Amino acid sequence: MITIEDIDGERRLIARPNRSASWQLNKVVVIAFAVWWSAIAGFFVYRGLWPILPFAGLEVAGLCAALYYVCWKLEQRHVLSFRSDRVVLQKGAYYPRFTWEIERDQVALSVDVQPHPWDPLLIFVCSSTLRIPIGNFLTRDDSKQLLTLLREQGLRVRNYSELSRLDI
Repeated sequence: MITIEDIDGERRLIARPNRSASWQLNKVVVIAFAVWWSAIAGFFVYRGLWPILPFAGLEVAGLCAALYYVCWKLEQRHVLSFRSDRVVLQKGAYYPRFTWEIERDQVALSVDVQPHPWDPLLIFVCSSTLRIPIGNFLTRDDSKQLLTLLREQGLRVRNYSELSRLDI
């Protein structure tokens, strides 16, 4: 999902993954499964099979941990800020963990087209010393939209192919 913001003469593109469920909805799912597994475990405890209780607790803890990890991974963002003389790229989940500032006239894009038609474009922000992947979590349509928006900002595409670079 791509969001565009204009703040104080600065255009900002924010790329984030599509989220099917929020953490609040995931907590409801965990509680519902915990109640269900507790009822099943309660039946077995009533029948005298009490060793099932720790395993029911482990199932709930495992589901909770997996859903939390997925929600955390879906919080990542790639923010591109376009100033008059610089492009600032920030990556992070809840706050910017990595930041790069590149002079605007030194920035170019490299696009790798994947062989399968459903795979997204791999877009890299490049300078003379850097090659930074952006939007690697986007869908194919979102990655095409990101590429269009980056071109509208005046960034040139250095190469656009399946084999855009040669590894020797």
